[in-house]
Amino acid sequence: MGIGIKLNQLRKLSGMTQEQFAEKLNVSRQTISKWETGNTSPDLESIVRICKIFHVSSDDLLMEGDVMEEETNAAKKNDEQITLDDLIKMNLHNRKMTLLLISGLMFIMVGILNFAYVTALENTTLSTQYMLYRYIATGRYEYAPVNYAGLMFPSIIAGGIGLVLLLCYILKNKKGE
Repeated sequence: MGIGIKLNQLRKLSGMTQEQFAEKLNVSRQTISKWETGNTSPDLESIVRICKIFHVSSDDLLMEGDVMEEETNAAKKNDEQITLDDLIKMNLHNRKMTLLLISGLMFIMVGILNFAYVTALENTTLSTQYMLYRYIATGRYEYAPVNYAGLMFPSIIAGGIGLVLLLCYILKNKKGE
């Protein structure tokens, strides 16, 4: 694996765009693109900065193919080592799990807010009805019922979806352990 591919994987793993990476190294985005495609290679000063940014050794960054594969195979015999592909997969999994958790919490929050709104609406309506009843001298007040249970339906659905998403998050986290 060439240095360009490694740079691309490390950058994506860290969640940086080419522009953000270029800003950290004080180079242009086009320079990063050329490095990643293998058209050019970074100079020594840039390599040192790249190693510091990604917390990798220069050996890991610069070694290619056979030597690195031999070291990786030897390391796997001694103990399991996390590869860059493994880190990318873990990062993607963590992003999906975070999205699942946030969306579940958002649905629950929408359900709670809707419930609070309908409850406040019901209390206000009842207070207004009572005042009108007392105000009307003839006593011919007609009650206009409102179906509050129907208004609660969206909050029940939103809360249910949120709970399902949170349960999925919890179950997937337990499988991952």
